[in-house]
Amino acid sequence: MFRLIKSTLLVLFSAWLVALSVQASAQEGSKPAFISDALFVFLHSGPNNQYRIIGTVNAGQSVTFLREDSATGYAEIQVDGKTGWLPKEHVTYTPGLVTQLEKLKAEYAQYNETVNALEQQRDQLNSQLNEAVSERQKAVEQLEQANRAYEQLKVQLENTQSSIWEKPMVLGSLILLAGLIFGLLLPLLMPKRRNSERW
Repeated sequence: MFRLIKSTLLVLFSAWLVALSVQASAQEGSKPAFISDALFVFLHSGPNNQYRIIGTVNAGQSVTFLREDSATGYAEIQVDGKTGWLPKEHVTYTPGLVTQLEKLKAEYAQYNETVNALEQQRDQLNSQLNEAVSERQKAVEQLEQANRAYEQLKVQLENTQSSIWEKPMVLGSLILLAGLIFGLLLPLLMPKRRNSERW
């Protein structure tokens, strides 16, 4: 009796080890795959279409390829926690058009964001450039006004200097002042000459 239980346990343990090694080898051989661009594919419980249908897989859906039955041309896959079989021609290792389209849409949206950010930056730079040009224009106008004012002041100064000498009162005053100085100096110079002639 004890031998029978021992042998039964030994057989069960061996069967469990074999099942575990088969599952491990199946997982080692598993790789990411995709469903080709059909509308949808039936998922069977066994490696041909005689087995019952346990679900469907949509085109372009990402699945895990487990193994292949070369006799029937069916592949075992895992999708959404469910394992089943479908014809191998529907399994591909490159993303389908649906997946590629989603990827391209995401890249396009990212490029659009980049382009929009660059356009905003360009608009800001353009506005800053326009402000700088207008400020430069104002500075040039102010410089021209200052130059005109300087020329006017220069002309006024020249006119004032020439008009001072042209006024008769100023000219007469200067002649009178020169005559007064000459008249005061002349008597001082004359007596000295007379005194020196006497000696």
